[in-house]
Amino acid sequence: MGPLSKRVALIVIAAAAMSVSAQQGELTLSAASSLTDALTALKPAAERYIGAEIVINFASSGTLRAQIEQGAPVDVFFSAATNHMDTLEWAGLVVASTRKDLLSNGMVLIGDGSIRGPVSGDGLKAALEKARLLSIGNPDSVPAGAYAVEALRALGLYGSVEKKLVLGNNVRQVLQFVESGSSPLGIVFLTDAASVSKDSQVTKLYVFPDSLLAKPVRYPIAVVSASRNQELAAKLIAFLGSDEAMAEFGKAGFAFP
Repeated sequence: MGPLSKRVALIVIAAAAMSVSAQQGELTLSAASSLTDALTALKPAAERYIGAEIVINFASSGTLRAQIEQGAPVDVFFSAATNHMDTLEWAGLVVASTRKDLLSNGMVLIGDGSIRGPVSGDGLKAALEKARLLSIGNPDSVPAGAYAVEALRALGLYGSVEKKLVLGNNVRQVLQFVESGSSPLGIVFLTDAASVSKDSQVTKLYVFPDSLLAKPVRYPIAVVSASRNQELAAKLIAFLGSDEAMAEFGKAGFAFP
């Protein structure tokens, strides 16, 4: 092969490499807000593993599901509830064979420090009835909010708090309401309660038994059908199920199905 031919061949190879890089240079992960701390910590290692940049879009699972339904360019969906993933799977919008339940979580009542805890039984009822406001995620789009309503109904307490509910756009906003003192009480995931700083006044008051929920809290993940990088997306899911990732999720307070 002559010098010119070699140069042409190198240009072709470089162009092909640039094309692959452009196609695989960025992967979009839409993930539930309650995964913020763990996924942010795992992002550098995940990028090294898949060899591409990862853009993480955090929001409520219902909001993320709606974005995918509307055609948003998403490669991987990581939900805080199975129903939102079910809806996408039934519509053929996620690749069913890639779906996995990676994590589990629990629900907890938190307070701004004005109530000494923990509470149980009559103490729980009294605390909820006495509080001027109770913050939960919007049950229409925020899984933690839907779980909160379900648990309160199971305990026969929803009627006494319904008119003083403050609805957050995601579970992290609910945590912020309580941390700031805007709401004396809130219901969040156990992992969100565990994420508060050591000098925070937020305290755990009551852990809701899993038996109050019709289905346990599960976090399914799957490749989005419209993804142009499904191989890389599947590789990301494999990393998030690795021992390294599980250790980080465990440190954040998640459990495993």
